[in-house]
Amino acid sequence: MRTWGTEEIRDQLARAADRGLRISSGIWLPHAPAAYEECDDLDADAWWNAQLASYVAAVRENKNSTALLWWTVGNEEELEVDVFRGNECVWKRLEWAVQAVKAEDPNHPVGTVTAGAMEPKVRLINEFCPSLDFLGVNSYGADSLIVGSSLQEWNFTKPYAIMEFGPRGHWVANRTEWGAYIEDTSSEKVPLYNATCYACKDDPFCIGAFAFVWGWKWEKTGTWYNMFNEWPDVTQNVSVPCTECEAEALGALQQCWTGGQPVTRPPTITGVEVNGSRLDDMSFIAPRSESVPVRVVATHPLGETLVGIYAVTDEIVSNAVGGAYEATNPLVAGVWPAAGVNATTGASTAENLSVTMNTSGLSLGGEFRLYIFVRQDPETCQPNCRHQEAYASLAFRICHTAQAGEDCQSNVSYAMQTGIRTHPAAYPGLDGNSTFEEIQAMLYQMGRGSCPPPCGARDWCHTATQGEECYVRVQSLMDNQTALPHSLQNASFETVQAHIQSSRDGVCPRPCAEAPAANVTDSDSSAGRPAGLDLSAANRAVVGLASALLWSAWVFNA
Repeated sequence: MRTWGTEEIRDQLARAADRGLRISSGIWLPHAPAAYEECDDLDADAWWNAQLASYVAAVRENKNSTALLWWTVGNEEELEVDVFRGNECVWKRLEWAVQAVKAEDPNHPVGTVTAGAMEPKVRLINEFCPSLDFLGVNSYGADSLIVGSSLQEWNFTKPYAIMEFGPRGHWVANRTEWGAYIEDTSSEKVPLYNATCYACKDDPFCIGAFAFVWGWKWEKTGTWYNMFNEWPDVTQNVSVPCTECEAEALGALQQCWTGGQPVTRPPTITGVEVNGSRLDDMSFIAPRSESVPVRVVATHPLGETLVGIYAVTDEIVSNAVGGAYEATNPLVAGVWPAAGVNATTGASTAENLSVTMNTSGLSLGGEFRLYIFVRQDPETCQPNCRHQEAYASLAFRICHTAQAGEDCQSNVSYAMQTGIRTHPAAYPGLDGNSTFEEIQAMLYQMGRGSCPPPCGARDWCHTATQGEECYVRVQSLMDNQTALPHSLQNASFETVQAHIQSSRDGVCPRPCAEAPAANVTDSDSSAGRPAGLDLSAANRAVVGLASALLWSAWVFNA
């Protein structure tokens, strides 16, 4: 297993030793940019000397533990300075700390862990950190499959480890037209977990791969990075209870680590249908209605009978980064018909993996998320029910096409009959051939005309062109980068337009999205590395345990 700091390392090592595990022990370095502004005399800073003394003391106290695998000094210490390169001071300070750790404990490898593998910082690490024994990289989704080949290209000739890997990160996920994250189903995540695990096993320079597990926590959604479902609202006091339910990825990783097929197998989700139509991705729009049919298409490799647990939450997306705490989103009551509903949680089960959702009480334009958990049917699997599940997390929004007598309908009709012809600049992206719902979509996106999102024209968009007010606003911000939030500086035209549109202040419609990232289902895991590295068999035997040992590391999350 892996830790990030030394606060509880003595107890963690003792518990690991009792279970025959090894720990990648982290030493936390600060992230604040102010800590890396002055490096002319590394030994002259009293604060840093106190920090170093605490690092060395922790190493001295724990270096003889049989459960110690290696030390990692720092985790993404460059993140807040500059995620692409850090700066020279970051890497000089790291080298200073690594030398001290190695002087105290020459018998264990010492590495560091970066936020992704990016050429500028890898080249700086090559230049300023010669004492590192290996480089750890946190990398998610398809990026984790090219870490080895990228390091080779950038002349990094030492071993490396994937210190965090998992599904496609939310920061690169596709978004709905209203900006909600589109999450892959658990079944869609499995190939990436598999590919990363095997890519490391097949690369002699990869000395470990750590699938990310951080207990149960909400991070953008309740399911994105979790491998064990401990959400009480959907695991306890429901018709299909499942304490610490294991996600599909665990079985795939167990097979990679052990080389054998797991004895028990989870369900698999192959699709979701809403209103009788198969969804292209895990998002949809729905009208206010007392009857919105939802069906999950799922199978079990051993032919077990399956049931589903359904829950709806408000879509409240935290701005927290780096795994900081995010509150669990509240369940929405009144969504399910009376029969078969747990009144406390609002969750529902269905024998045929189908339910009817009542959206009549949800707010127009409101943003929500539907969670579906597929498990073995307790009526047929007793006494051998397995605590395994497949899941889907679907962003959805309540739509309404304007009707006669509503302000929105009057405003759309005016645009169709008069406005677009006489004041075309007020209706960017529209012309005389635009449909009623396209006009309503534009008015909604720009916060005009008292319009909710229509139920049609979901894909309508318009990237601003020269001569339009929106174009002038976007170009002005791009020419004055300091007026943009830091995260949007040097962003694309469409990204800046989307930022303006999110305020719905009457200036910009939603821009047409850039090409979405491709889904990765398999990979070429070969990673031809430079010959000549002396990676001893003994050292390989120690550090190669990292992947296999993770299978049982979850016991520490209790």
